Amino acid sequence: MLAIKKSLLGFITAWFFVSAAHAESASDTLTGYLQNMRSMRADFTQTIIDNKGRALQKSSGEMLLQRPNQFRWDVKTPIRQLIVTNGKRLWIYDPDLEQVTIRGLAKAAGETPAMLLSDPNLSLGKEFDVKAITVASSALQWFMLTPKDKSTVISALQLGFANHIIQEMQLSDHLGHTTKITFTHVKLNAPINSSLFSFTPPTHVDVIDETKH
Repeated sequence: MLAIKKSLLGFITAWFFVSAAHAESASDTLTGYLQNMRSMRADFTQTIIDNKGRALQKSSGEMLLQRPNQFRWDVKTPIRQLIVTNGKRLWIYDPDLEQVTIRGLAKAAGETPAMLLSDPNLSLGKEFDVKAITVASSALQWFMLTPKDKSTVISALQLGFANHIIQEMQLSDHLGHTTKITFTHVKLNAPINSSLFSFTPPTHVDVIDETKH
């Protein structure tokens, strides 16, 4: 389960920081959609499903992103958790555990599964095999991303769009688990206060600062 959460976090980070040159291909069409998201606010529902089709965990909350390099993933039910990054530091706050973990973001593409950075010379095609696909019973425009590095935790990613706006995400791992995320009430490119992408740990919580190791 921990590996699934880490792979999800890596992908969320990657999704917000992608950059590439333009061309007529599935990879560059997808890149164009992602680059258009200068900021985004949405509600999300996330379900983790095992290799037998059983739901292991379901959660919901609100997410925010703003370029460059900022996002906020606020899980509100059933167990609170807040993940925030300002592009340099990443905070993971678990209120029930009264614990905050601080991490630095990876500086190289591929260091975290499915992570891409905002390097103008970097393209999705360098890290993934990207193709447009059709998903049965879905009217969305879907893209399948298969990591070229087979050692990554994630075996495949699927992104679904409507009118060039992200609506759904599916992540599969090598154990057969699938994480499905649905976005609703999506708002693109509205200003977001930068203070929402920073975090000051409450005085009563334990702080694990991995950036000092």
